[in-house]
Amino acid sequence: FFFKIVTLTLPSSPTQNYLNMKLVSILVAAASVASTSAFMPATKAPQSTQLKIATKGLTGPVRKSIAGITKDNFSATLAEIEPFLTKEAGVTLYNKSLRRIATKAKDLGVEVPANYAKDAKCTEKRREKQNAYCVAKTEEAAAAAAEAAEEAAAATAAAAEEAAAAAAAPAEETPEEEAPAAE
Repeated sequence: FFFKIVTLTLPSSPTQNYLNMKLVSILVAAASVASTSAFMPATKAPQSTQLKIATKGLTGPVRKSIAGITKDNFSATLAEIEPFLTKEAGVTLYNKSLRRIATKAKDLGVEVPANYAKDAKCTEKRREKQNAYCVAKTEEAAAAAAEAAEEAAAATAAAAEEAAAAAAAPAEETPEEEAPAAE
């Protein structure tokens, strides 16, 4: 429909027909280029929304050294990696690295030291929070134990008073019963 309007409005001379044909071919080419974008593959979307911050270029070598751990270089590699894990690594990299080291150690038949990289900067807040929680629970348990001890002492004292009162009551009744019998 559009092409008919274009051809009707333009005068029909050989040069005009040539220009008209060029215009139509340009429009057809532009339309076909625009429509082919529907068949083009979509651009790759980012796989995560996290920022990729370089960790002073140490992340790659640390991961490679963990991957290259052998039974012979196990303790040397751990000593080499520990400063990075305790001072610069983030929580995610720290946890993944420790898990990878533990897996490698298990495969090699070697044991990771018990306190290896436990004082990491990235886990400091979590450790403080956990310690505060443990202290609060210990205090609650001590307070509950003290309260239970006080209740037990009070119950023992009450039982002793009842026993003393019960022992005193029959002793008083016995002389009264004997008095009427004497008459």
